[in-house]
Amino acid sequence: MDANLPVYIISSAADLLGIHPRTLHLYEEKGLVVSARKGNRRFYSAKDMEWIRAVRYLVRERGLNLEGLRRILALRALKEYGKASLERQEQCKGFMGPILPCWQSNPTRSDCYACSVYVAAREGLCADEGVPNRSL
Repeated sequence: MDANLPVYIISSAADLLGIHPRTLHLYEEKGLVVSARKGNRRFYSAKDMEWIRAVRYLVRERGLNLEGLRRILALRALKEYGKASLERQEQCKGFMGPILPCWQSNPTRSDCYACSVYVAAREGLCADEGVPNRSL
């Protein structure tokens, strides 16, 4: 199965992660997670589940708060955005500079879910912070 395929509904994802669904909503509100959407339903992939575990690790074990983590991701996104092609930069609906992660300021976010900037920002942060690989 493709690890990027969003197959877990929010209740299943929360159960597998051992957290409340409201926590996933909070992570999304804070700009830490982007879920795939089909209508009003949120879906998460195996890669998303790894990222959510990494967020929990960074908060619980490394002492980051959600706002600090959001700011670090915004800076990582800015770095990755600069590496993106000019065509990709022009397509991005959410880029606002280093204030918000581009995926948080994008009103639709439909194109953010699989965006190379989003993926590279979270993977780069995990590598930089030594987040243990806790795949499903």
